[in-house]
Amino acid sequence: MRRSSLVALAFAAVAASPAAGQRLANPLPHWEPTLQSSAPPQAPKTPVLDYRWEGLAVGGAFVGILGGALGNGFCTYDDSAVKRSCLLPTIEGFVVGAVIGGVTGGLLGSAIHKPPPDDPGHP
Repeated sequence: MRRSSLVALAFAAVAASPAAGQRLANPLPHWEPTLQSSAPPQAPKTPVLDYRWEGLAVGGAFVGILGGALGNGFCTYDDSAVKRSCLLPTIEGFVVGAVIGGVTGGLLGSAIHKPPPDDPGHP
């Protein structure tokens, strides 16, 4: 029984043709990205003028002051009998408010473009 199965296995290995999954497939298309350094040099672009820094300053100051006032207000409403200084919660509220307001103001300010300085309608 063993000999007949070995003979059948040897015959199948020699006489069988490759199955469809064993054939080589067509090669995949080749794509190579172009790098910026390989592109020809271009003239430097003029920077787009916008209000990002103004938005950062106004948003950071306004929301920072609001956060400081809220931090101080929530500190004075503390139910504990111990009266502690409200300086740290006020500073924490200002810093958190300034970060949130500054990032939001900067993002909103970057969406608003300034007119060119040589525009006659610009003051």
